Amino acid sequence: MAYTETTTTSYGTRLKNSVGGVFTGFLMFIIATCLLWWNEGRAVKTTKMLEEAQGNYVEMKDINTVDPALNGKLVHATGLATTKDTLVDDYFGIRVGAIALQRKVEYYQWVETAKQTKRDKLGGSEETVTTYTYHKDWRSQPENSAEFHDPSYRSKNFVLADLKRERWDAKNVSFGAYHLSESQVKSLSTKAETKVVLSDEKLRGIDEQIVKIYKAKHGDKKKETTAEKTAANDSVAQNPGNTYAAECVHVQGNTVYLGMNAGSPEIGDVRVTYSQCDPGDVSIIAVANGKTFSSYTAKNGKQLSVIRHGVQTADQMFTEQHEGNSMLTWVLRVIGILLVISGLRGILGIAETLLKVIPFVANIFAFGVSLICGVLGFVWSLIVIALAWIFYRPLIGILLLAVVGAVIFAFSSKGKKLIAEKMKRS
Repeated sequence: MAYTETTTTSYGTRLKNSVGGVFTGFLMFIIATCLLWWNEGRAVKTTKMLEEAQGNYVEMKDINTVDPALNGKLVHATGLATTKDTLVDDYFGIRVGAIALQRKVEYYQWVETAKQTKRDKLGGSEETVTTYTYHKDWRSQPENSAEFHDPSYRSKNFVLADLKRERWDAKNVSFGAYHLSESQVKSLSTKAETKVVLSDEKLRGIDEQIVKIYKAKHGDKKKETTAEKTAANDSVAQNPGNTYAAECVHVQGNTVYLGMNAGSPEIGDVRVTYSQCDPGDVSIIAVANGKTFSSYTAKNGKQLSVIRHGVQTADQMFTEQHEGNSMLTWVLRVIGILLVISGLRGILGIAETLLKVIPFVANIFAFGVSLICGVLGFVWSLIVIALAWIFYRPLIGILLLAVVGAVIFAFSSKGKKLIAEKMKRS
């Protein structure tokens, strides 16, 4: 069932908001311009750092012996990363010998979705119709239903257990005769599934807590037969090694399900999934620092420390870094350009609002403003990028400015032609 709210914003309020929008737009325009400039500098500095590092690294051929001659030098090495540490999640009593242990938590919740429809009214006011719909879904954190707009769904959410996403890392990870640094360990991903086994004591203690909360929220439902429950929980079944028959705790593989029936989720149910980083081959590019490793600092101050799963050559790792730098540069460029256009749209928005007394005229004007802001925002962004490149790499910057000039000339020529055609028709 959808819940609808209708609000009306007066013309005076819209004008007041537009004045605020001018300042917001101007601030957004400045921030976006700074972002574009900074991003180009970051990209160039990162490229220079990678090129410098690529010309200075040495191969660590034997990781099983600490070589004093390599101390302080940037090295590339591959080998087996191992640990004797045991990582523990106290809540479920899970203990694994691994480099890292990750706990992912999901909650089954009511989720509110809003959809707005706005309509300009004669005289300059605006009518906004907001439709709220509700559906159940798994979420990475509990949804605050106390702020839901529909009273019938308000405060409906709760959780059977308030667990957080967490990661545990081994303190002592050996890499031959060396040890991986804390930052290197944290950079390793958890790819392997963790087999979850709960002791009867833990199972009983957690289940009794969950059942108590479940019954307080859902009531004392009729207990299913063993056959019904097994069929319902075929995807997340109870561990056959336990003698205690839990009602609301179900374990299978790397998943713990907290709820009455995993096959039919209810609000409040919690799904916990574990993964780990097992000992295995890794490849690193870092500075040898005694028996461990630290980041490489280039002449321009940029730092580098890379660790990857598996055996990778130095060329492969540097290529990946260059590609990552390029991708980040383009993502930030697009974000910067869109922010510039949005900022200009906010600055000129007050002119559109002034015309809202006649919606038809305002809509035509808005289309023109959007087009102008798009062109000006794109050209301005190219100019900023070009100037940044002139500052950091002059030749490329000059070429980019030439492209900007060509774009401006093309648009101005087309504009003159359109104006001339309109004058002839009139």
